[in-house]
Amino acid sequence: MAMPEALTVQRIVNVTAFLGASLEPRRADLVIADGVLSEIGEPTVPAEGAGVIDGSRLFAFPGMIDCHDHLRNLTPGLAISEGTTLDEFLRVMWSTGSQMGPTEYRIGALLGSLQRLKTGITTVTDHCYTFHAPGLDEASVEGYEASGVRWIYARGIMTRPYEPVCETWDAAATKIRELVGSGRVPTDRLFVAPVSIRQVVPDEFRKSRELADDLGVGTYTHVAETASEIETWKKETGASPIRALDALGFLTDRTVLVHCVILDDDEIELLAARGAHVIHCPTNHMKLAKGFTRVPDLLRAGVNVALGVDMMADMLIEMRTELGMHAAHRLDPNAVAKLDALLMATRNGARAIGLHDRTGLLEVGRAADVVLLDARSLQQAPLIDPAYALLYATDPSMVRHVLVDGRWVVRDGRSTVVDEDALLAEAEDVTLHYMERIGFPRGPWFSR
Repeated sequence: MAMPEALTVQRIVNVTAFLGASLEPRRADLVIADGVLSEIGEPTVPAEGAGVIDGSRLFAFPGMIDCHDHLRNLTPGLAISEGTTLDEFLRVMWSTGSQMGPTEYRIGALLGSLQRLKTGITTVTDHCYTFHAPGLDEASVEGYEASGVRWIYARGIMTRPYEPVCETWDAAATKIRELVGSGRVPTDRLFVAPVSIRQVVPDEFRKSRELADDLGVGTYTHVAETASEIETWKKETGASPIRALDALGFLTDRTVLVHCVILDDDEIELLAARGAHVIHCPTNHMKLAKGFTRVPDLLRAGVNVALGVDMMADMLIEMRTELGMHAAHRLDPNAVAKLDALLMATRNGARAIGLHDRTGLLEVGRAADVVLLDARSLQQAPLIDPAYALLYATDPSMVRHVLVDGRWVVRDGRSTVVDEDALLAEAEDVTLHYMERIGFPRGPWFSR
């Protein structure tokens, strides 16, 4: 399935690049050395060369950052639980997921990572669970590494209530320590990630914070997602989720909180004071009818808000949805600004996962994580405002090239790292046998 080593790019010439924290588009040459943007210069005429990309008809955008995903879509929970709410969907996921093993985890991680790369996402955070069989952690990491993506492992902890997919706290903590001690998961790629109050008891959030501090990593969880979850927090702790997490010591500037649909004003101020990061997944929220996270209010309060794809399609859609859902909900077309949406997909994501000085922007000294998209097409014409064209007139099929650390991992829309045809055949074969095991009927459109 592996391909020859991907080519390293030295220069992207005469490209319309979204530069710096303002993401201001301008024509430039991007020079890359040792995987880092070493120079941003005046545009020049394209020249022939093995490591040169002619950017004259392309946008150069920072590689987008998916701060929340679950890359085990071989289950496939959303597809076979269509029309359900979150709690119903989770029951489908647990009952079917118990039949997955290392092969499914590896292929799911590889397939999901490659799907993200091909849409312009260069960094993906996988909130990975459940751990009901040996080797699932290692299989997931193997999948990420085979894809060429920059990966972050939010190692989930689930101690209740669904047998046989939960584990004990001690087993989870021991495994996380083993992953770090063996070097399999470096600390700069790891979060200790109790799944939610639905899946762990309150004191395990405190234990997670202590474990994370001991290892020098961050914490990560789903929180404030549904009304029933809020009631569970109040019943078991006497407080709302954000206040309870703070009392348990869970909230710091290295804490990532996913969803945060139901917040009051004081909780927003508390998040800002603690420096915690919020991940919004707009398309997933609409799909599962969760409601509207107060993103405009969080941004105004100074909370760092980033985006997650969360088993949906791609980051281009998430940015567009972010703008549209709040405009419609608040009856204000400027509820979330265009620049805010672009930053939520890039710089803010890097901040959330601890890569704020390494990726997320096109700046000298940062990693050359770059997505190159069509910038001159009938769909985008007339090109008046590059940011508008990117947000409203560009789709994933227009992603031409993707670089991670200056390495050309997607070229002309195809992976340079993975044999896509071989992966498709293997993923279909694995999924077919998996679906047979869980008793889900095979449709005539599913072929190997």
